Amino acid sequence: MNGLLSTTNKPAFNLATEEYLLRHTTKDVFFLYTNTPSIIVGKHQNTLGEINYRFVNEKHIPVYRRLSGGGTVYHDGNNLNFCFIQTGKKGELVNFERYSEPIILALKELGVNAAFGKRHDILIEGKKVSGNASHVYKSRVMHHGTLLYNTDLSILNKALKTNPLLIKDKAVKSVRSEVTNIADHLNEKLPFEKFVQYIFDCLIKHYKHCGSIQLTSEESDRIKALSEEKYNTREWNYGYSPNYELNKRIKLSDGARIQSRLKIEKGRIAACTFKSSDQSLSSYLKKVSEAVIGEELYKNTIKDIIYKIQAEQNHDEAKDEILGLFFT
Repeated sequence: MNGLLSTTNKPAFNLATEEYLLRHTTKDVFFLYTNTPSIIVGKHQNTLGEINYRFVNEKHIPVYRRLSGGGTVYHDGNNLNFCFIQTGKKGELVNFERYSEPIILALKELGVNAAFGKRHDILIEGKKVSGNASHVYKSRVMHHGTLLYNTDLSILNKALKTNPLLIKDKAVKSVRSEVTNIADHLNEKLPFEKFVQYIFDCLIKHYKHCGSIQLTSEESDRIKALSEEKYNTREWNYGYSPNYELNKRIKLSDGARIQSRLKIEKGRIAACTFKSSDQSLSSYLKKVSEAVIGEELYKNTIKDIIYKIQAEQNHDEAKDEILGLFFT
């Protein structure tokens, strides 16, 4: 097994690198990378059911879907991601403890009392510092996880705060855990860049006959193409979500109450109904419900429809409040 250290912090490119190395090479490799602030959902999750949509949009935090299952995680410039890709025997490929072991040993050498958790995570004093997931492709496995080193936990907690009562679906749900940063448990804090190099060097030592490798220019070109065709698209990041139903209630500034029910299929609105305590809104709400059918559930798209109809109907109710009926 050889080591690869990413030279970019672009989430789509790094996620595409994982898939490329798994599916299009025979290399046994560990891959370390850091992303710009972003949210990464599991393959089988409902994106809008896992994020605080309003907060994420206000902070301009992009959302991506990864190839593996499991729960949603938050990345930023002080979170290190590790990925092991290896060929093995079918039935013996997925082994969370085996791939967590070298990470735990490296943390222990820093004086951190890290341990393997019951949910296949890595814990320090009972708090989570690493979430893990795996994906099998033929005779190869990709095991990857996060390492919260000095992540902004306030952003993490707000970005992943959701209301489970709003959405009905059969998607895989994240199990929220109390988290902590590795840096808070060190006697002597390391700059993040030195921590990354330390983990990389520890893994090089752990795997005998292991060396450092780099992507070729051809590999980089193919990975870039994959990132644009898949990981940078709303079809993958949002539209791949399982079908679901969204129910919301809002109260307008004038006291009127509106209840909405939306059915979303493959990221598009398949059905939309509204009920309002103010009958004067009936015609307007009916036009909105009809206009959004078949449209992608994307803020700018729905916003344009609402604003256009409100202008035509000469309604003066808060546009952003109506827009809130479509998102968590």
